[in-house]
Amino acid sequence: MLNRRQFLLGAAGAGISFPLLSCSSESSTVHLASGEPGGFQAAFAELLGTASAQHDPRVILVNQNTNGSVRNLQMLANGETDLGLSLADAAADAASRTPELRAIGRVYANYVQLAVAADSPVRAFDDLIGQPVSLGASGSGTEATGMRLLDALGLTPSDVLLTPVSLTTVLDSLADGTVAAAMWAGGVPTPAAVPRPGYGPPSGIRLIDLGAAVGPLRKKYGALYEPVSLAPGLYGADNTETPTIGIPSLLVTTSRLADNVASALVDILIEHAAALIPAGTAGAQFLDSQSLIQTYGVPMHPSAEAAFRRHHG
Repeated sequence: MLNRRQFLLGAAGAGISFPLLSCSSESSTVHLASGEPGGFQAAFAELLGTASAQHDPRVILVNQNTNGSVRNLQMLANGETDLGLSLADAAADAASRTPELRAIGRVYANYVQLAVAADSPVRAFDDLIGQPVSLGASGSGTEATGMRLLDALGLTPSDVLLTPVSLTTVLDSLADGTVAAAMWAGGVPTPAAVPRPGYGPPSGIRLIDLGAAVGPLRKKYGALYEPVSLAPGLYGADNTETPTIGIPSLLVTTSRLADNVASALVDILIEHAAALIPAGTAGAQFLDSQSLIQTYGVPMHPSAEAAFRRHHG
């Protein structure tokens, strides 16, 4: 039975083809495509490296910041990374095109969040028809989910002026009118979206109810979309409890990932789950040993599956 393998977080370059790991006692490097700085995926990747590095640094985990899920899945398919974080809907869609895609496990659930300036007249998504709207950064899983959201609400992409903005510029884009509304998915509150002096609309931001989309999404795509609510006051006093959409995140890889690495990752996710929750997170429906095996149609890496069985019999 393999012992726990741990990882050390470092910085990474992008666009490089990386060797996958073999079983060796020497230090090796694994690259993890995560998300934008200030977002939940990037924070999770950093904590995964930090938690694992405290024990056995023979396997080094290197974080790669990206625009998000769709880009991460492309990088896996192209051999530009070894691991990636992805919204489950984007991963399930990619699995049909990338036969070698494998899941290590379900790691946490994201909350889809659509924000407007607090003093905006917009009260529902229909109020945004004809206005500039960001459904997520280009190449993000949120952007792909946003297209499904429009359909679920009976709209088409031409009903709004699609204006993708980065998570790191959401507040500035709302403040200067680049967009009337901006959407992202992550834990709550999302650090990059918390208004602060010099960032965001003077009135603050307010979240829009997306609960009406959950039923149609579940009917068409299944239970990977979950009804959830955003707690009051996440981004300011004007924010009330807001129904929205929950989407799980998966830690994914390919069938080429070395068995000892897949097994070690499961050990970390199960044994160090409490250390992988970003500070200040009010809600993330975080991982537990039972939900880790829910991979929404993405085949599990055989050694990850074996490791789960080793933990749970």
